[in-house]
Amino acid sequence: MSVELVARSLRLDLEDVEKGQSKKSSVKESQVYTARQGINRKKRKQERKKEKEILEKRKGKKLMSAIEKYKEKNCIDNTESNVEALLRLTELGKVNNVVAEKILYKQPCQLSRDLKVEIVQETKSTVFTDEDFKKFSKEYKKK
Repeated sequence: MSVELVARSLRLDLEDVEKGQSKKSSVKESQVYTARQGINRKKRKQERKKEKEILEKRKGKKLMSAIEKYKEKNCIDNTESNVEALLRLTELGKVNNVVAEKILYKQPCQLSRDLKVEIVQETKSTVFTDEDFKKFSKEYKKK
């Protein structure tokens, strides 16, 4: 990363040199006021102004990584296709409920909370009928 930054800063400096702008020749004589008073001062002001513009230009340039450049050029949204692929993968990984119950039941180290034992409630049946209870209650009350 640092090598890339150094290379880019060198390229920026080379751009300025290739344009033929040196500090002495950066200000043209035609841009300076023709009166003799303050010529040098105006030249210095213009040179400082040019230097500030160059620095602002350097600050304004954004350094991007190769991934960012690729994303800028190829801005394709793949979210829908990715979601579809994830849904297909989840469907493939699902185990049928019947198979899962068989596996849990046959495992030697099974947890009691995983087993679903059906508790069969026996109907309460007695030898005595309702009529027998009524007779018993009548006999009991008489005594």
